[in-house]
Amino acid sequence: MNPPSGKKTIPLIVLAIGVLFVTFHILVNGAAWIKSSFTPIAHPSTYRFATYDKLLHEVVKGDSVDYKALKKSPLLDKAVDELAVVSPDKLENDKEKLCFWINSYNLLILKSISDRYPINSIRRLGNSISFRKFTIGGDTYSVRDIPDLKLNSYFKRNPLLTFLVCGGAKGEPALLDHAIEPATVITDAEKALDQFVNNPMNTRYDEVANVFYISSYFQRYDDYFVAYFESPHMLAATHMKKPVPVANATVLKTFARQFDWSLNDVDRQATNTH
Repeated sequence: MNPPSGKKTIPLIVLAIGVLFVTFHILVNGAAWIKSSFTPIAHPSTYRFATYDKLLHEVVKGDSVDYKALKKSPLLDKAVDELAVVSPDKLENDKEKLCFWINSYNLLILKSISDRYPINSIRRLGNSISFRKFTIGGDTYSVRDIPDLKLNSYFKRNPLLTFLVCGGAKGEPALLDHAIEPATVITDAEKALDQFVNNPMNTRYDEVANVFYISSYFQRYDDYFVAYFESPHMLAATHMKKPVPVANATVLKTFARQFDWSLNDVDRQATNTH
């Protein structure tokens, strides 16, 4: 007995979807895969992001980024090209590797935003941070791969390091104006946390209602914070310049409801045209 015609078409539809999916990835990431196959790779024991560092000094303005200047700067593509040919596999210690991946993530976020700019929200990047591939040391990674595969193990050991990565949203920690280096990575993380929690957009103590609000960003790594600190609220309070009676049992400790996904752009009038 022949199967109904509907059952015959289902496998063909699934096959067609699979072919379209593969074709899409080839079209989007083919250049990165070819580049990773034919590029001679360096394997240094130490590495400093000199070009990227110079770029940051040009485009980081306080807690914002000058994306118009970033888009025009030849240093951006130069830094991305340099990243393609440097492998971290021979870096001499964990701090070197940690800094390599933090800088790589922040650099490729800037590249991803620049390629879509002008936009007014980081959400306009959509799934590109998961699907678009970049070459790093001869291998291909999406932006999302970097925290998932390379950084989370470091974040679990020291949650303060999460304040050194910036995904481009105003609700996230600000991008620092220099590349992260092994000798100063811990002090940079502490300074970044101080800057974050002392921004009234990220923390607020309502003395009348006796409620301590902190950014919902803390929820992203809540398990990490709880494992090392009594609570993310306690961590925030200990780094705030204005004292908060967070140890008082009657203080309601909660998270701000809304996360600010708008782009951390010095030009507040940037609009989405893509």
